Order: sequence, then structure tokens, then C-alpha cells
Amino acid sequence: MGKIKKLLPGGIWFLDPPKDISLDGYRIDKVIQYTDFVITLYFAIVVIALVFFIWRYNSRKNPKASYDHGNQKKHLIMTVAMGLLVFFSIDVVIETMSFKDLKEAFWNFPKGKDVVRIEVMPQQYAWNFRYAGEDELFGTDDDIVPSQNIMHIPVNTPIVIQLTTYDVIHSFYLPNFRIKQDATPGMVTAMWFQAMETGQYEIACAELCGNSHFKMKGYLTVESEEDFDSWLGSLEPEGTKDELDDWGAEEVEGVPEFWAWAWKELK
Repeated sequence: MGKIKKLLPGGIWFLDPPKDISLDGYRIDKVIQYTDFVITLYFAIVVIALVFFIWRYNSRKNPKASYDHGNQKKHLIMTVAMGLLVFFSIDVVIETMSFKDLKEAFWNFPKGKDVVRIEVMPQQYAWNFRYAGEDELFGTDDDIVPSQNIMHIPVNTPIVIQLTTYDVIHSFYLPNFRIKQDATPGMVTAMWFQAMETGQYEIACAELCGNSHFKMKGYLTVESEEDFDSWLGSLEPEGTKDELDDWGAEEVEGVPEFWAWAWKELK
């Protein structure tokens, strides 16, 4: 099952998660840790209460059963109080934390010349990526389309992704960034993130998309800006297949041709 970590500041035990290398991944971890902590706390209280009642009202100490409909005023007050306690300590707190993170980070899309923009179009069963060429426009002759499942980004640089799908619903998932975004037919969705460490990481599909869903594995390389520019400059506008050998990946049949869409600036 894996190595069990020591008690974290969040107050819960869990298996080793993928290493967080993102600018805002800690926000997701905090919400998950709080959720696990408070649910574990309430579960422990319920178990302790059950054990106590089993011991306190066992048949030896109470041979004659006492029946109660639980509809007295004190019972109603206790039920409402417990319901409100759970509602405010779980639902309200989690929603407050989540919307705070959405407004401060995940919905606050970066803008400027330093932003790297990438169009992503998944298909059964592969990832297609597209980078704008020197004209900084998508759908033109100088676009860069790497081999399927291969994605590179520079470290310490905001990355804005826009997605749509070639066929069914997919979900672009980066475990090391704690983010995922659905690619939905007929829609263009978006997400952004920023890597704080270099390395090679996995891209997964978090939506069951068919019998070969398990093949939806991509490869993300986070590198220096110089290495990223060098990699991008080494590719022809129509893409290259040389890099597939390094990863052991295979090109999927039925590669879409001339796919792209006009970049939609987010306000």
C-alpha cells in the first residue's frame, strides 16, 4: 500500500501523494487535509458514542427496554444543533476556503508576454498539444505541434491551457500540480498553473473515456526557459516523431489534421 507518512500539519495520516511542484498546489492540499481531519474527527466521535451507549445500556445493566420516540423538544434542539455544527464546520468552511483559492489563484488567469499558451486536444487515446509560432496566433502555418503525448513547459513561468476534445469527454490531470480540467465536446475550457521545479512528470486522463482509457498517459517535461526555447525551436511546424523513442510512447492512429481554434482571451 505504500509508506505511511507521519502526522502532517493538517492533522491526518495518508499515503504519500505525488510531489507538489506547483505554485498553488498547496491550496488544494490544505482543503483536502482539512476535509479529512474534520470528517475523521466526527467519525471518531460517533464511534466513541456508539461504544459508550453499548456499554452503558447493555442488557445486563438494563434488562428492561425503555422506548423513546425522540420527538421531545430537547431531542429536536439537539438534532438541529448537531446539524448546524456539521454544516458550518464542514460545508461552510470548505466552501469558504475553496472560493478564496479560486478567486485568488485558479480563476485569476495571468496575462502578459511571459505567459506560455498551449492548446490541448485529447482524443481516444492520446494527447495532442499545440504551441503558437512566431506570429503568436493559433491555427496558422507556423504553429508547433509536438509528437502526441509530449508536452514541455518552462519552469517559473505561468502556463495557460485551453482545451477541447476531438471525440468524447476527457479530463486533463496533472497530479504533481493538484489540478485537472475537463475537455468537453463543443466547448473550450481553460486552466493555468506554474511549475516551481524542473523534472519529468506524468499527464493522466481523469475521465473514463473508453475501453483503452488506461492508454491516456502523457509526458510533461519542466525545464529551464533556455532549454524550453531550444526544444521548441528544434521542432518543425508540423511536429516531429523523434522524441517518442525517448519515452517509449506510440503514436495513435487517426491523428487529427489541421486542428486548432482561435485563442479566447479570458477576462
